[in-house]
Amino acid sequence: MNATLTRACTAAVLTAFLAVGGGGAGTAFAVDTPTTANPDNADQDGNPIPQAPADADVDATVHPDGCPPDPGFSFSKVKSTFVGDKTKTVSGQSGILLSVSVAQGHTWTGTISYAAKFSEGILIASAEETISGSISYAKTTTVTLGGAWKVPANQADGWLALGSKGYSFNWERGSYNGGCKWIVSNHGTAKLPALSPYIAHS
Repeated sequence: MNATLTRACTAAVLTAFLAVGGGGAGTAFAVDTPTTANPDNADQDGNPIPQAPADADVDATVHPDGCPPDPGFSFSKVKSTFVGDKTKTVSGQSGILLSVSVAQGHTWTGTISYAAKFSEGILIASAEETISGSISYAKTTTVTLGGAWKVPANQADGWLALGSKGYSFNWERGSYNGGCKWIVSNHGTAKLPALSPYIAHS
């Protein structure tokens, strides 16, 4: 009697093991059969595997004296501002109607001051990288622009102008010496356009 019962139990256990181990749906092998809709893109928890980020440059430049890398330019007092075209600016007193008309293809520039003559292009390139990628020295109208505005009674005077939203800032150009001290070789101010041209008033 006992021998017959033992053989029956052993056969039942062996049958269950073969059913699971042979590719059945037993929980012991759930990792091998993810239930997601896209099993080729699922981790062990069944969640989608995120795509690896694209390669990106890492700045690992080290100054030979242990100083920070020479930045070339340093910017301060950066402000968002309207950069107007002086040749397309009109002004008047209270109650005066002002008007501006600008043809397509009209170009105007920002302003840069400096203590010593240098290539303005390298300053603009540095400002693009540091302040805004939209900064440029000049802007050109792609359509005809025009507008009129009456200086209100509560203003003693006012102006109407073609311009662009841009930035004003102070700048320095220099390098670090062996003692890690920042040595200024040139400096000045700049007011440069950044966005599309439009007509604005005071």
